[in-house]
Amino acid sequence: MRVREALSTLNFKIGKPDDFQGRALNSIIPNRNIVHEFNTQMQQYANVTKGINDVFSFPLYVDTPVVEAPELALRSEAYYYMYVVSRGTIFPMDMRNQRDVYPIFRYNPIKGITNWLMPWNEGKKQYLGVFPMNNVTPSTTTLTSDVDKVDTTIPVVSTNGYINNNGRITIGNEKISFGYKDQTNFYNCIRGLEMTEAVNHLTSATVTENNVMLFYSRLPIPIVIQDKEFIDPEVLDRELEIIEEHLEGIIKLSAYNLLVKIDPERALIYKVDSTELYDQYRRDIKKGYYRGRTGVNTRNPYAMNESGVPFGPNFVGY
Repeated sequence: MRVREALSTLNFKIGKPDDFQGRALNSIIPNRNIVHEFNTQMQQYANVTKGINDVFSFPLYVDTPVVEAPELALRSEAYYYMYVVSRGTIFPMDMRNQRDVYPIFRYNPIKGITNWLMPWNEGKKQYLGVFPMNNVTPSTTTLTSDVDKVDTTIPVVSTNGYINNNGRITIGNEKISFGYKDQTNFYNCIRGLEMTEAVNHLTSATVTENNVMLFYSRLPIPIVIQDKEFIDPEVLDRELEIIEEHLEGIIKLSAYNLLVKIDPERALIYKVDSTELYDQYRRDIKKGYYRGRTGVNTRNPYAMNESGVPFGPNFVGY
């Protein structure tokens, strides 16, 4: 569901004309209040369910002690799998707290390849410490021709050292995934990932391997409303990250919270228990299927403990 459709549905429920790109037609429930309530409920959904999953990839250089965490990563149970790529080989990584990282090295690390990350917070900013000190360098190459922002094949001098399938690269500020490669091309590229923008690139631009892949849960990208109650068209056309059957409940809860202050009787038809609603959504996500679905058994790709952390014979140390 797109932002435009979600806000129009919310407008219909509260009985307000649909005018998100113009002035507020209802002075009691202006657009800014509607967007604020909807953003709040989506954030609450993410905090409870951990249901918005994403990938954060970056180049990790020699002797890098600290990297910045992804901007919208949750502070609780955010990270669930990560790995570093060295010369085309994947080495799984672990997440440790300070008590485990500094005084105790529980494994014999492969020399020169970092084994784990340690999250720590500085006010609102979050960082990831790298241990032991990294001694691998991301592969780099250059473009052999100009690349348009819609191109899905990226020609380079050499792909030697890059992972063969499902890797990620950075050109300028743009992050890109590729499906597979040959000696001089990356194919099936998806452009402008991880909240970056797809742009044109010129011949000889540097192409850097994102040799760390971090799978994590995050907050939703907030809907931004401008002065005079405007929302930019590109924001309205953005696809929301939350699955549609869960968005219906979020919209209903938002409508109740907006209406209850001005028309409690009309708000009653949208009344839901937010704690129960989000706990049900959390169980839906944890089990991997919607509660009303029958006749099929699904499972997570990795065994998980109650905190959502992978464990088992392939995840030594949990």
